[in-house]
Amino acid sequence: MSLTNDNNPRVEVTMIFADYEDPMAAAVEWAQSIAASRGIDPYKDQVVLIRELRSAEPSLSLKSAVYLAQMTARASRSEGKTDRTGIKNLLDTDRIIP
Repeated sequence: MSLTNDNNPRVEVTMIFADYEDPMAAAVEWAQSIAASRGIDPYKDQVVLIRELRSAEPSLSLKSAVYLAQMTARASRSEGKTDRTGIKNLLDTDRIIP
């Protein structure tokens, strides 16, 4: 018995969400909804998010859940345009700062 899964997590996630037009986008949206419903910050609480994703979808391998949590954190950061401190980047605003 192998303790590791050598499958490509992208392929695995795509197979799980194959019923959707864009399986990867659907997977990230689903993971974001899991995070939001449980009050999890995808960037700060990735281990908790991984546990919750695997609990909600038992067919996710650990490797795929880690990949999906990372993608969710990345998507959450780019949507909020925050840096690692959680502070909105002033360069991303349309205001002119004196």
